[in-house]
Amino acid sequence: MKSYVLALLLPLNLGVDINQQGSPVCIKRDIADAIQSGARQVPVVAIIGPRQSGKSTLAKHIFKDHVYIDMQDSEIFNFANSDPKGFLETYKNEHGIIVDEAQYAPNLFPQIKVEADKNPQSGYFVLIGSQNFLTHEKISESLAGRVYFYTLLPFSIKELKSADMLLSSVDKQIFKGFYPRVYQPEMNAHEYYANYIVTYVERDIRTIRNIDDILIFKKFMQLCAVRVGAPLNITDLAMHCGISTSTAKSWLALLETSFIIFRLPSYHGNLGKRVTKSPKLYFYDVGLATTLMGLNHDIITKKRDVYGALFENMILVDFIKNYNARNLRPVLSYFRDSNQREVDLIVEQYGDIVPIEIKASATMDNRFFDTVIWLNESIKKDQRAIVVYGGAQLQKRTKGLVVPWNDVAYVIESLDKS
Repeated sequence: MKSYVLALLLPLNLGVDINQQGSPVCIKRDIADAIQSGARQVPVVAIIGPRQSGKSTLAKHIFKDHVYIDMQDSEIFNFANSDPKGFLETYKNEHGIIVDEAQYAPNLFPQIKVEADKNPQSGYFVLIGSQNFLTHEKISESLAGRVYFYTLLPFSIKELKSADMLLSSVDKQIFKGFYPRVYQPEMNAHEYYANYIVTYVERDIRTIRNIDDILIFKKFMQLCAVRVGAPLNITDLAMHCGISTSTAKSWLALLETSFIIFRLPSYHGNLGKRVTKSPKLYFYDVGLATTLMGLNHDIITKKRDVYGALFENMILVDFIKNYNARNLRPVLSYFRDSNQREVDLIVEQYGDIVPIEIKASATMDNRFFDTVIWLNESIKKDQRAIVVYGGAQLQKRTKGLVVPWNDVAYVIESLDKS
């Protein structure tokens, strides 16, 4: 069964997708096949990811016969938390139940465990959440061994490319970002992300944790954005925000839990002691990061250091999206040492280590291979060097593989075949 998902909904929820020219278009979410496969194996499937990334639309498409329940409805929420057994009995049916924003009803999870053990019907419970369930001890304990987790992020480059909706200009694509709603006609990406930030802070954050000064928290998010692609210095971040280090750590964890940011750890291996140990900070969407930076499109393209960091961020997240779609979880890291040698991404998969360089330049230079080749030699790996760059040509050079920015999926496919 082909899993073509109506991911861009009209304001009235008519279920019709449209591109920038107003023509119908169907966006295939590549992770759909993996979710369908998992739903045939375990009683509980969890689809998690940032708000407005298309989780509910995807779940409704895959599980058409399931009953859909939204925990943002106050009456539903009160019922589920006060009487979870009665709640599940009320909505019991032969196909299954979709519970949207399920993290709001933690009392429901122990009862889901009971019901799943009593009647382990594959794919019966479909749980959707804009917060990571795995960070909630009560939820993770209840679901252990009974659930498969899938993370749905905003559109991947491959998904947009397949729908003929990927922008030809790299810089415009970075500024537009990848959230589904920004691809509706007449949607201003900057305005969308500005409103997304307000909604996220005022609606979601307050439900997770009590933050006294929302303005300071917004400033914290902005400071995170200007540090995209840099090794994380929590003490420096806290000082510039005027908060304690412990508060900064807490807020970083909060942003990670709700899929706003992620940390890319450093690779150590056996490459000596002078290796940077701090993780790098990135956003799950570059459009959101550019809005938080407060920079317009022209300024971003002129500030080459900022542009390079955002390009790197975009490519790294696209690797994550493509691996999520394949239900693979390789270890991802970066390398930097005191001699300023740096490799932007290291993929550890199937017992192999693959270093990848990411360059925003639209023109390929053989020097881009230098650090990757050095790292391959250092870890005694005789393999092709890989560079993802801002140009448009796929090249198989003597030194290694050159991959254009819009074909990250090719790298992952080639690694799977090697």
